[in-house]
Amino acid sequence: MKPGSLKFVYAVAATALIAWPALADDDLGSLSGSVALTSDYRFRGISQNDTDPAAQASLNWSGPYGFYVGSWASKINFNDGPSGAFTAHHNSSVEWDIYGGKHIDIAGSDLNIEAYYYAYPDHSGFPGTADDSYFEAIAALSHTFDQLTLTGSVAVSPDYFGGTGTGVWIGGTASYVLNDWVSLSGNIGRQWVEDLNNSGTGYPYTHWDLGATATWNNISLDIRYIDTDISRSTCEGFNGPKNNWCGPTVVGTITYNFTIFGG
Repeated sequence: MKPGSLKFVYAVAATALIAWPALADDDLGSLSGSVALTSDYRFRGISQNDTDPAAQASLNWSGPYGFYVGSWASKINFNDGPSGAFTAHHNSSVEWDIYGGKHIDIAGSDLNIEAYYYAYPDHSGFPGTADDSYFEAIAALSHTFDQLTLTGSVAVSPDYFGGTGTGVWIGGTASYVLNDWVSLSGNIGRQWVEDLNNSGTGYPYTHWDLGATATWNNISLDIRYIDTDISRSTCEGFNGPKNNWCGPTVVGTITYNFTIFGG
């Protein structure tokens, strides 16, 4: 991690330790987690594991007054090692994210304000090159109308992935509950990056997906069609010619959710 990012993580940890005794006397909240296996980890439409299956896990603490902190990790493969598309001596095999935020009720709608740090702890590039790890401030506003939930989100990064300058993402989600165990959902988003790969264009692109999620006890199965408007040649220009990381695909994800305490 970058030195500034480490300071941010230490500050979050110190705040949690200071608050813990008071919470112990009041409300410990709830601690939950998940383990998952996905056929292709896609982030905003783009494969993060060379279109291969990826194991994932999360741990999340939800406290009083809408506060929460957590961590999420996934197997990744940017195909960026000596045997990949590029010859630089570096490798990326794990994404480890740390986040925290607060839910705020606004006239029956939920406003979620979140700080999110994307870390790639085993990445090492050329000397003097930028770190892949980056920070985003995220705001999401959701409202539920009976079985339909609509969410609008915006994320801003002061220095996006790979040190490519200011990044801005906006997205929308619609989720509809069919019955006790099946729901349908769709997402659409658009990403801008100030200077990705020194192109000067901002590399704007749109991504979208549509899928269904079936839940039984603590297990859920999600089947989703995902696509972007990035051309194959543009995608391979950034990710190498081995796979079309940005093209249409169907992704299946099975997740086991568990609760350690609370609920």
